[in-house]
Amino acid sequence: MSLAVDPGLPVEIGTIGKELGKLWEESGDTKTRASLINLAIYTENPDAVPWNTGLIAEIAGEHACRALLIFADPASEKPDARAWISAHCHMAGKGERQICSEQITFELDGEMVHSLPNIVFSHLDSDLPLYFWWQGEFREPLDQKLWSWIDRLIFDSADWQKPVEQLAIARKIATLNAERTILCDLNWTRLLGTRFALAQLFDHSCANARMREIEKVTITTSRRSTGLLLLGWLATQFGWKFQSLLGKEFFLPQSGGHIDFSVTEKPGADIAEVSFQTADVSFGIRREEYSEYFHGYIDGGGFCNTNMVLSAGKSRIEDILLMELSRGGKHPLYAKAISAIEPLLGH
Repeated sequence: MSLAVDPGLPVEIGTIGKELGKLWEESGDTKTRASLINLAIYTENPDAVPWNTGLIAEIAGEHACRALLIFADPASEKPDARAWISAHCHMAGKGERQICSEQITFELDGEMVHSLPNIVFSHLDSDLPLYFWWQGEFREPLDQKLWSWIDRLIFDSADWQKPVEQLAIARKIATLNAERTILCDLNWTRLLGTRFALAQLFDHSCANARMREIEKVTITTSRRSTGLLLLGWLATQFGWKFQSLLGKEFFLPQSGGHIDFSVTEKPGADIAEVSFQTADVSFGIRREEYSEYFHGYIDGGGFCNTNMVLSAGKSRIEDILLMELSRGGKHPLYAKAISAIEPLLGH
């Protein structure tokens, strides 16, 4: 399947470096090429190419990169490979110069998809880390040459149709070069604002005093996988252990007893509500779709009744990706959150 619109200046793959050089020579002294990372994006959806190009253009204004956008059509009967180059420029300082990021777009059809590792590695900006966003489902067998060179593997588990299988493959990819490859789930990153809001809620003395008295937690979410990740984070932070007994699922807290839970899918915000119930108090956060704030509340317990406004953080995919590109570290809490709710992923 060919792309409907050329995403830049068409060039021969063997002349990409030369053509990029010409591009900068013709721009004179008004533009400067910059790059902090290599960002590769892989998609098999032709409609995602213009969308990703717009995304790269916005990201480049905050985080300069060399972007490789790869559209692959493995089902094509005709093997073919095509390439385009373009640049995304933004004014810097007082507007006298423009800082530019390069984008190289590839279309790989049929058997040419197997040349993906060579395509990627031969067009990286040398000595810069490789951030690779795989849009879609992972597949086996794995190409060790490709996956072992990735510094940060970006994916979105919210899109997974078979999360148990996909998680197993993602973990296998990470083991190919455990010292180098870090798993970066955008479904986890988009929870950052919610996690901060909940931390602020529990900073309130009334909520804090009842952490060990929670009997039930309810999460309303637009995607079950997002709600489960948040539930896993809560379990990790509070020391709850998942238990399944006689067909009933619950968490065992360190203080004794048990904690019931429910994760309900409903159109709206990524996380529309998180509520906690004790014997005499209910408290939590709720948010309308597109709102920039959570409404925090504590009801019951006499003098503890209160309301608060809490920032929901950023939720656009552009902002979520920028957060991931700007952060370092190995996401240790993500691994713990996944482990805490892993038995629930197959439901």
